[in-house]
Amino acid sequence: MSSSEPINEPVVLNLDSWSKLTWVEQKVLGAIFHKHAGQPFSSLLPREQWAIEGLSVAEAKSSFTNLRQQRWIESVYKSWGERLFYIPASLMETLTIAYAQRVGITVKQMAQHAHVLQEGKPDIAAELLHLIAWIGREGLPLTSKGTIHKKSVQKLSVITVLSSTDFDGLGIRYEHSELYPTHVAILLDLLLSLNLVQKSDGRIQIQGHQLKKWLKLSWTQMHREIYQACMERYGEVEPALQHFRYQLAVLAPEKNIWCRIANSELKSRIMGWLYALAGWGYGEVGEDQSGYPAFRWLIDPQSLLYLEREMVSETEPSGFYMQPDFEMLVPPEARPDVIWMLEQCAERVTRDRMSIYRITRERFVSAIARGYGLHEMMEFLDQYALTSIPENVRIALEDWGRETDAATLTGERKMEVTKASTGSEDDPKLLEKDVLTGVYSASFYTPENQGLVDVPAFLHGLERDHSVIEKKFSLLRFEEIPETWYKEWRRYHSSTARQIAAKAIEWQTKLGIQQENRTQYLIPDQVEGHEQWTLSGWCMLDSNEHTSETEWRTFSPSEWDTMRLILPDDVIT
Repeated sequence: MSSSEPINEPVVLNLDSWSKLTWVEQKVLGAIFHKHAGQPFSSLLPREQWAIEGLSVAEAKSSFTNLRQQRWIESVYKSWGERLFYIPASLMETLTIAYAQRVGITVKQMAQHAHVLQEGKPDIAAELLHLIAWIGREGLPLTSKGTIHKKSVQKLSVITVLSSTDFDGLGIRYEHSELYPTHVAILLDLLLSLNLVQKSDGRIQIQGHQLKKWLKLSWTQMHREIYQACMERYGEVEPALQHFRYQLAVLAPEKNIWCRIANSELKSRIMGWLYALAGWGYGEVGEDQSGYPAFRWLIDPQSLLYLEREMVSETEPSGFYMQPDFEMLVPPEARPDVIWMLEQCAERVTRDRMSIYRITRERFVSAIARGYGLHEMMEFLDQYALTSIPENVRIALEDWGRETDAATLTGERKMEVTKASTGSEDDPKLLEKDVLTGVYSASFYTPENQGLVDVPAFLHGLERDHSVIEKKFSLLRFEEIPETWYKEWRRYHSSTARQIAAKAIEWQTKLGIQQENRTQYLIPDQVEGHEQWTLSGWCMLDSNEHTSETEWRTFSPSEWDTMRLILPDDVIT
């Protein structure tokens, strides 16, 4: 598969599309979703399980073909030709809603407050901006083995509010785990998988063009991109845990409301994910009076979902409070572009709900040397300082700017600074005045991108299946049987009735039988005997062939008058 053709290309299907599926298609999709979630599979469920669903194998196969045509199911080829099927990640939210009762609801709103075990840390999106700005200033060269130097790793480990203990419960794997603490590995892995940095020319370089686009997003949009990457890259792939993670976002009522997690069997692994979410700043972890895990979102969970994909950027004015001691108090609503500029000209002192930055001479001069003009810097401060800039601060900044002779940077040296900071020869300032206009729809996260973490990449690098999916469902030697066997209710001689029953078993279709105006539908399993023969199988417990309640029974031909084969609707006729 070429890198230009991502496997996880979003499919535009929703609950309206799902409601238009036939009853059988909904049953088949529900059974697959329940068993596999987003995991790949190579074969359908066994006959016994379909019978419990009230379906014959023929019905299941026919509907499966229809689901593939409508792209509820996708497929890829492995290197030796084996085909793998999977439900696209973009449909998991829709199906979580559609099949919540079937899967079993584990996320339930609580009436009372929970005991807090772990508060949420400041959000991950601003943390990534802080890390990118640091890489732009300090550079991040690689050793001959392709790893980051130990001193750089130590610096990365302490410049963030994250810690490895936030992610102890994830059990993620990655190369050089003896060198990279878990939180550093995750931060770098996110930057790589979001295409914001790449390994090139012996260093990790910032993707300048991509970063420009990233800075045009709102915090909400950044949180969603990061969340989707975290869901795929760091969540355990076991179907039950996938169902839990999607339910946590899809079924949670709104932010700041506690939800109880009713799944004791997976408690320890569920807690690992909840603590990671708190580390990324998405929510808080607690427990109820009975000791069950609890969680409350600190941001609107619906904003993280594919179901709410299109969103206009927020454009409310926001800024900071400038103090005479050169410190700036930055409220949480300050926009990403404001934070980015602060990262260029000031040092971050503390990071919390209200963060503190301090302008220093070294950082201010460094920003000018990297391409930010004095006039531009002062204009930024004037525009976003929610109170006027103290006079002593203004005088000092202007003096620092005049003292900085940016002209001493030769063209060659300036190019080196630009390339070190952005990874390209683009404008190093990376910011335009109209960055927050328009509607965002593109995705930054690319599952195929090589990061640091070993992702269970069961689809990555595989060839997409482009084969034409035949709509008609075929049965072996179908043309050899009389049409009356499947078109009419008729009485047959015992030997012919036995042939019809055997054909239903061979084709794994349903069989209809009638006696005294009572119709029953069977999923036959075996015929025993010859002249005095019996038929065993699963029987629908009411007269509707589309029922899911079945019971194992044995019949003799004397128990019905007429019969016929029940074939899938789209079988070749």
